Amino acid sequence: MDKSNGTPFLELRDVNKTFNLSSGEVTALEHVSLTISKGELVALVGPSGSGKTTLLNIIGSLDRPSRGEVLLEGVRIDGLSEEDLVHFRREKFSFIFQDAKPLRMLNVLENTLLPFNFFKPKNRNGNIKDEGIEVIKSLGLGHRIYHMPSQLSGGEIQRVAIARALITHPAMILADEPTANLDRGNRLFVIDTFRKLSKEKGIAIVFSTHDLEIANRADRIVHLKDGVFLKDEPITCTPCSG
Repeated sequence: MDKSNGTPFLELRDVNKTFNLSSGEVTALEHVSLTISKGELVALVGPSGSGKTTLLNIIGSLDRPSRGEVLLEGVRIDGLSEEDLVHFRREKFSFIFQDAKPLRMLNVLENTLLPFNFFKPKNRNGNIKDEGIEVIKSLGLGHRIYHMPSQLSGGEIQRVAIARALITHPAMILADEPTANLDRGNRLFVIDTFRKLSKEKGIAIVFSTHDLEIANRADRIVHLKDGVFLKDEPITCTPCSG
């Protein structure tokens, strides 16, 4: 729950999602209810095909449920027009995808500031370029600010994706398998960065993973199988590390 007013930041109520394919109707999610609070780090865990990506897409309003309700700060958003949903996505969400490759022709700073090629930031008093540099430095890439993607390691590329997600000041970050292609050191760096962002900046972060070591460093683990919500497991050690 959002402790400031008792209302969850985001809430799913009995959400179902079906897809009509040439082979027939496929159920991706079934009767999923979930609340997410500001400053909370939530891991979605389940085998491939369990509905993790579909659930992330519905949470972030990239897709709509076939049935059920999605509420953002108490306001139902699943029935909004696409224009209004674009507004919500820009103002509230940032996304980190599994294959979050930066644009090859842009350097690290330009990739970080890429969202502002599509919309103008609101209520920013400082210089956006300077802010981008500070975000990049905070992720340990101060020596890479003007480097091109071809000069970066896989872990550094994923840090650029995080920087790009942070520059818009999101209330929620949604990440689909953000550590899947990284070595253990970089996996731990990413998840520990997520923990820091959620606790210090109050950002709600939801990520999918197959890696239980990473999942156990979240505040909660939501287990899915075949699109069905199995359990919502709070993590009691902070963080759980081995």
